[in-house]
This record gives sequence, structure tokens and C-alpha cells, in this order.
Amino acid sequence: MERIRSLYLHVPFCTWVCKYCDFNAYAVLEGLIPPYVDALSHEIEVAGAELPIGPLETVFIGGGTPSLLTSAQVRQVLERVRAIGLAPGAEVTLEANPSNVTAENVAGWLDAGVNRLSIGVQSLQPDALRFLERLHSGTDAIAAIRTARSGGFANVSADLLFGVPGVSLAAWLETLESVLAEGVQHLSAYELTVESGTRLGQEVRTGLVKMPGDDDQLEQYWAAAARLEAAGYPHYEISNWSRPGFACRHNLAAWNYQPYLGAGAGAHSMFRLDDGSTERRWNVKGPHAYIKRASDRGRALDGSETLSPERARGEAAMIGVRLLDGTDAADGFPAERAQLVGAGLLAEHDGRVRLWQCQAAT
Repeated sequence: MERIRSLYLHVPFCTWVCKYCDFNAYAVLEGLIPPYVDALSHEIEVAGAELPIGPLETVFIGGGTPSLLTSAQVRQVLERVRAIGLAPGAEVTLEANPSNVTAENVAGWLDAGVNRLSIGVQSLQPDALRFLERLHSGTDAIAAIRTARSGGFANVSADLLFGVPGVSLAAWLETLESVLAEGVQHLSAYELTVESGTRLGQEVRTGLVKMPGDDDQLEQYWAAAARLEAAGYPHYEISNWSRPGFACRHNLAAWNYQPYLGAGAGAHSMFRLDDGSTERRWNVKGPHAYIKRASDRGRALDGSETLSPERARGEAAMIGVRLLDGTDAADGFPAERAQLVGAGLLAEHDGRVRLWQCQAAT
């Protein structure tokens, strides 16, 4: 098995689960956080003893809302991570809701070993925030970015959503400009996607909500891409832009089909085996079941599958074309590659292929 250099830690708790969210997240279960942190710590410890893992180059604490953990709880988890081994200069990311980004928490997260903060801004428009059921205001989001930067975070990312019903192109760009003015190092812009199992999905099916058309969504996307490039944020992946040197290394590892371990409720892992095949594993999703299994055994496995070497190469190609630099993983499929390039679905770039040409925005 190839050595694992990336670790994802899932924290499934939220104060409120927004109606568009399709992640493994649960509200009104915050009382489970202490035993969950203990169980997660145990899973990390057992994995470190059983798997070829470390020194870790990236750690990503996602959710859910990881910023609901106290600084002491974040430190407890990262102490188990450090026992596995962190490479010099490792990237350690924590996702945070704006309302949790206080001066005290920022100091505690930095002291615990977090060095990259990803803030879920989503929008600064009051109507959009109400529609998305976010619990913060635009003022709160800007204050969170300022608090993180003034408190010592040199690597701050902001997540934004475009294609929100009722938000015009001008309003979307107003949010983008305001966030850029705060000097974040990284920005993710995601299309608001309607997932069938969410409350938003139900509202769209019943006609209560009408989503913007494809042309309107694409207009917002390409306008953002052009503005970010002009502002000095190179476009490095479909939904991600950053200042040079600040691309998310954890996500880049996954897009380049590098193995990773996922720990926590519902977390997924990907291992690359010596024969060229790929093994995927996933944990039980429910927090109660996860706590019981991980506390008792240090494992919470719910299922697994193995992809043949050919399927693994195909998956690597499918994921890799998301990157602006493209991928050479499609080289193993010359006929399919030629067909997709000929149809205009893939573009060649320095001998590699990617999903679109830079000129697509013009």
C-alpha cells in the first residue's frame, strides 16, 4: 500500500443544517461532541498504528461545523495527529462558520496547530443569507475574515455560493469584491446545487423555489473567474482560485489521486495498493453509531470496495481533468481521449488534458 500523506477529519455537528446541505451533518446533537472527540482521537491513534501513514503533509478538519469544537478539543485531536507525524510546513485546515471566528478561538486554533482557516461566507447579501438559512450576517462574515487575519492567520480562504435565486449578477459581484477587499489568500466559488434529498430539493420539486437558468449561472461563474484572475488569483481548479502559493494542498492531493485517510462519522478513505488497484473505505454515518464503534475498537468501518487498476486509472483521469493544469492520467485511454478532445469536451494543455479552455470565459 502506498504511504498516506493526507488526513481528513469529519466533524458532523451543526447548530443548524441549512436547507441546501447534503453533507453528513446533524443539528441539536452538540452534547455528543465530547464523546465524539474522544472516539475520533481513538480512531486516529489506531489508524496510525495499523496503516502506512505519515509524515502527514495535509490535514483537513471539515464538516459539519468543526468550529463548534473548543480549542482544547481541536488540540486534543491534533495531538493524536502529531503522534502520527506532521511533515515540516504541513497544511492544517479548519473549516469555520463566521459566528465562531472570535479572537479567543483564533488564538486557540493557532496554538493547537491550525494554520489555514476556511470560512463559510457563502454570501454577503441579506436576502441570499436568509434564503440559504445561514445564521450569520454579511457584517459577521467580514468581521470573521478580519478577526482571523488580525489574529495571526496568514492563510485564510472564503467559500462563496453563486446561482442563488434572487441574486443578480451585480449583487453577486458586490459580494465577491467585498471579500476580495479583505485580502483573503484563497477563494472557492461553488454553484448552488440542488440535491434531491435536501429541503431545497423538495422546494424546487414542488415549485416553491425556481432556480436561476443555466445561462444566468454561467454568467455569474465566468464573471467571477475574470474578476479573480484580474485581481491576482489564478484559477487552478473548477471552483477554486488563490494567490500564488496558496492553492489548497489537501484538495490538490485528492485531485491528483493521492491516497488519503478519512476519520470520523461518514468519512471516506482512498488507498492505492501495490498492484495498481484502489481501495475505498467509508465509515458509518450516524454520530451515535460512530462513537460506539470507534470508542470500542478504534474503527468504524461501514463498507469498502476495490477498483481494478484500469478503473483506478479511469477514476484518476476523471478527477484530474478538474485541474487547470490538467492531467496525464488520460494517457492510458488514447481512443477515449481523442474522442473527447475532438468533441470539444476536453482541451489539450502542454500534453495534458483538462475540461475546458481558458478562452471559454470570453
